[in-house]
Amino acid sequence: MKKIIIAGSAKFYKEALELKKELENMNYNVIDYPRNINANIEEEYKQAYERFYDSLNKTDDLILLNLDKNGIEGYIGYESFAELSNLVVKKIQEDNNHKIYIYKMPSKEVGCYDEIKHFLELGYIEIFK
Repeated sequence: MKKIIIAGSAKFYKEALELKKELENMNYNVIDYPRNINANIEEEYKQAYERFYDSLNKTDDLILLNLDKNGIEGYIGYESFAELSNLVVKKIQEDNNHKIYIYKMPSKEVGCYDEIKHFLELGYIEIFK
């Protein structure tokens, strides 16, 4: 069973739970996903961040759940882009066949739009179907 992580804003934790069920029905083992955390509690945020990067080292695949947020289609925040980039670098360095997906194409308003577009063109990432 392939291991997969769902990345994305903690604001999407309810949608992440729905996607988790869908992926489990596709025979994935979802080892981490966005959860509702209290960002006002520094230690809770730090633990979540460290746990997530530990999971990134153990996963086979990743899907970035980039839903619409703050009026921006396919929003990708800086932390989510860092997580995705971490696996792209790993994919290049290790020449592995890990799949890296984004849920949907982001709008040009997203700060990392050009990088996402290049990652798609180079075949490092795919749009989830």
